[in-house]
This record gives sequence, structure tokens and C-alpha cells, in this order.
Amino acid sequence: MRRLFLSLSIALAVTVQAEEPVASLVLHNARIYTVNPAQPWAEALAIDEEGTILAVGRAAEVDEYADDDSDVVDLGGRLVLPGFQDSHAHVLDASSEAQGDCQLDTEDGVEQWLDAIGECAEAAQGEWLLGSGFALHTLLDSGESPRALLDEISADLPIAIMEETSHSYWLNSKALQLAGIEAAAGNPVGGVILRDAQGKPTGIVLDNAGDLVMDKALPPSKALQEVYYQAVLAGQDELARNGITSVADARVFWRRGHLQAWQRAAREDQLKARTTLGLWAYPQLDDDQQLADLKALYAPGATDSLLHVSQIKLYVDGIVHNTTARLRQPYQHSLAGVDPRGLYYFTPERLARYARELSATGFDLHIHTIGDQAVGDALDAIAQATPGRHRLTHVELVDAADLPRFRQLDVIADFQPSRYFSPSFLKDNQPLIGERAQRMLPMRALYDSGARVTLSSDWDVNPLSPLGIMQNALSLGARGLPNLDAAIRAYTLGPAYTLRQEQDTGSLQVGKQADLVVLDRDIFKLPTSQIGQAKVLWTLLGGEEVYRAKGF
Repeated sequence: MRRLFLSLSIALAVTVQAEEPVASLVLHNARIYTVNPAQPWAEALAIDEEGTILAVGRAAEVDEYADDDSDVVDLGGRLVLPGFQDSHAHVLDASSEAQGDCQLDTEDGVEQWLDAIGECAEAAQGEWLLGSGFALHTLLDSGESPRALLDEISADLPIAIMEETSHSYWLNSKALQLAGIEAAAGNPVGGVILRDAQGKPTGIVLDNAGDLVMDKALPPSKALQEVYYQAVLAGQDELARNGITSVADARVFWRRGHLQAWQRAAREDQLKARTTLGLWAYPQLDDDQQLADLKALYAPGATDSLLHVSQIKLYVDGIVHNTTARLRQPYQHSLAGVDPRGLYYFTPERLARYARELSATGFDLHIHTIGDQAVGDALDAIAQATPGRHRLTHVELVDAADLPRFRQLDVIADFQPSRYFSPSFLKDNQPLIGERAQRMLPMRALYDSGARVTLSSDWDVNPLSPLGIMQNALSLGARGLPNLDAAIRAYTLGPAYTLRQEQDTGSLQVGKQADLVVLDRDIFKLPTSQIGQAKVLWTLLGGEEVYRAKGF
């Protein structure tokens, strides 16, 4: 009996030993910032063959998980961070040829734009000429008729050029005609048609009026479906190159075929980032039908899936630049034809209905709010919704009474502190909104209030680099984030919560996925003004390489 007991004990010991985890990859000699307050820094990290972190800490501790088959990488003291998570990027649109390849330089003048558009028209082969990059006020201040300028280039080829912010379009007469704008008696829902003294469209349309033009220019087709798919693939490379291991595509035009392109990429195992899609709520559609359609598209996916269809993107208003952001008090100066307090894509009543019904289905709400009235309306709607990971994005103007409501309602404040929020930008807005311009982007106030604050890019309105956005967030003085730790958290663990994956990603801890990035320099040792110059050398998603810089 004793011999049998010993035999069983030996067998059990062997079994236990055989099941001890072994690292397939060990990162050695690194400065690892974990975003884990219980263990902020480490020098080594072990990853198993499933992409899970086995150990993180001192080298001697982590080495215990290695054997002869483990791949040990000496990082030469380089900085390692959790993979960045961009919770607001337009991945497909930013990468898509469908948006047009007639790219203008925003800093140029009207004559240079016309020369560039003329060259594009000569080379055009499609049914429409599409492009982007003009600056609205530069064009309006020229005193010329926008439509007449484009009509001189072509009267027969419809031309639609998107403004740098994507919130207005410059159209010729043919485009106005085909889009139904020439004959329109009033403004579409969520949009404005600028008109001359005789009531004739000038060739500039704002906000959702421009989206309606694109719906006409880009009807669903097999050819466009392939273009969208290739855009998704191209976007993956850009995400990985910038160290982004999780992303939310912030406006998926599901009626144009965007959703199918994402689903195909997931089926074919082409995704290089954990992806959450925000289905666009079209302001012009019938509410009963659209709500039913959106509910049917809800597909949160399994925990280990890379694709989740679980967010809804709603716009409440436009932007201050166009005088279409919805304000509590009127603009000091508005564009002719725009309501003095801005516009609504979704009125408060409609917004509240969408919030109630879609959150009850399981969707998280991603709501575009720029004006202080829009922010208040969105908070009111979320107060009626089923609790979730709801957020307001942009959040450029907030009434003082609404600041504490973000924390009270557990609403995420998502900011994109791009280069536009420089002192000169704020000064440029003073003729439109007066002293309110100095209160734009209250990032620090919301952070200090205890609200959840995240950073994101809004690519391609802004550059994609998280490092550049973090630099900007730390360069805004009293309006900016207080320190680098806060900025990193706002691009890692913060958005992981937004995307419902904070238990698996966002920090480098045992049991979480090995989503991480290696940088070419230690941003903790750089002045703030140089953080954006750091480069990504290596990006791992679940322990698998998705990007490696040349020469690394």
C-alpha cells in the first residue's frame, strides 16, 4: 500500500510539474510601465503561447518561466507600454479611396485649390470627382461664388470637396443637382444649405447636408465593397505602425457597405487590432425603422473575438467652426442661414428615445457633442438610458452645472486635443463665441472632477499618433492633463473600460493579454514638447507581432 501511495504521489508530482506554465516569449532588459498602480514598473515580462502575460516583474522572477524553447528578447533598456487604444478613429474612411484622391492643402489659398481641382478633373475617371482639404472660412472670405468657381472647372462632372474638418462640402452645380439640393425648399435634418440673397444654393453645405451628398455619390456596389475592404486592410497597418492594439471605428456607414467590409476582414483573420464598431445613426431616417435595423445589427461577439458591433454613434450637433455646434446662448456671429444657437442632428426628444431603446438592447452610446447645449442634452438622454459604457466625444464647451454630471452618471468624456486647440485657434473662435472660446476643451476640469477621461485621435481629422495626441494633452496649460501618467492611462486603461475589455487589456498584468508597444526612446525622460517625436519600434497583439520597425 505504501509503495502504491508513493507511486501515486510521484505521478501526481510529475503531472503538476508538466502543467507548470512555460513562456513562449520573454521580454528582457526593458523599462516596462505597466499602468498597474500595485506594480508600476518592471524590467521583464513573460508571455505564454496563448498570448497571455504569465509574469511581470524583476528579471530573476520572470526567468523562472523560461525554458530552452522560450524566445528571449533583450530590449536594451527600451520603454514598453501597454498597447494604445484609440476609442475614436475613422479607420475605414481615413484609409478609403472612395473618399476621393483629390487632396488639397488646407494652408493654400483658393487659386491653388482651384488649380489642384482642375488637375484632378482632367484625370478623373469616375462618375464623381471627390476630394478633401479646403478651409471653409478661407473660401467664404474670398467673396467668390463657391459653386461658380467649380463650375468653371467642370459643368458636367459633379464635384464634391470635403472641408478639412469633414463638416462641410464645396459643390458645383452638377453635384447640387444630382444630390437634390438645387431643388430643395429647406434644410435637411442636421444640415444647412448656404444660400445667396436670391435663395440659390451657394455651393457650400454644412454637416448632414454633406453626408447626404456622399450617399448620392457612393451608392452601394460590388466595386465599392472591395474598396472598403481594402481600406480596412490598409487601416490595420496604420494602426499597428502607431502602436494601436485596440480601436473603435467611430462612424460605420452600415447602409453603404462599411459593416460588411469589417466583417469580411474579421472572417479572413486580417484584423491587427481589437475592434469595436460604432454604427452610424442616420438623422434623416424614419426612427421606427432605423431603430429596428440597428437593434438587429447588435453583435457584441465573444470575449476572444477581435470584432465587436456594440456601439452606436450619434451626433447631437455640428462644430463651432461652422457655427453649427448647439449652444445655450447664441453665437456672436453665425453663418448666414444657420440658427443663431447652432443645429441639431437629433433633437433632445429623438436622442432620448434612441438612448433608451438602443442601450436596452446592449449598445453603448458614443455621442458627438461640442456645444454646451448639446452636452447637456446628451447627459439628459443618458440619464434615461440603461447603464453602460456611454460617452460624450469632443466635449468642447460644457456648462459649469454639467461638469459634475459626468461623474454622477458615469459618463466618459472623450477628448481629441489636436493641434487645433492652440491659443491661436481659441483666438480665431472669439469672433464667433466671444469669451467662451477661452473655456473650450475643459479636459482638466472634468479630470479633476473625478470623471472618466480618455484621449483619442478622430483620425483622419487629426493625425493618428497617440504620442502626438498625448503631447498635445500635456501642452494645454491649465486645461490639459496634469502629468504623463494621466495621459498614458487615457490612451490605455481608460479606453479599455470604454471598450469593455479592461479585465483583459489596458495594463500589463498577469492574466491579461500581451498587447504592448516598444518605443525608441523613453518618453518619461523627454520634455513634453518632444513626446510626439518618439517612434514605435514593435507592436504585439496578444503576444503576436503585428508591426516591427525596419532595423529593429
